[in-house]
Amino acid sequence: MLTNDHRARRVGRVYQRLALAVGAVEVWLRVCFPRLVWVLTAQGRERRALGAELRRVETDPEYAAEWRAELDEGVRQLRFERALEALVRDLADGGDPS
Repeated sequence: MLTNDHRARRVGRVYQRLALAVGAVEVWLRVCFPRLVWVLTAQGRERRALGAELRRVETDPEYAAEWRAELDEGVRQLRFERALEALVRDLADGGDPS
């Protein structure tokens, strides 16, 4: 008769073997069908979306102007936040706000 400890060990071994089998299948798929695996991964979809956006920036002048304006606004916002953090840090250290 198996105790709970023995059952848990058996289940653990089954999960280990299953994980090894899945890993082996993944490696086999990556070797035999690299393009298929690339297409099925989320990373591939993200790269395609970024590539499409880059092509649009390069070919559509209006979109490129909007994209650059949005990028400039983001940089300004980041600089403002950093300056504000520095000011708050300065005030917390007892510095003069002017």
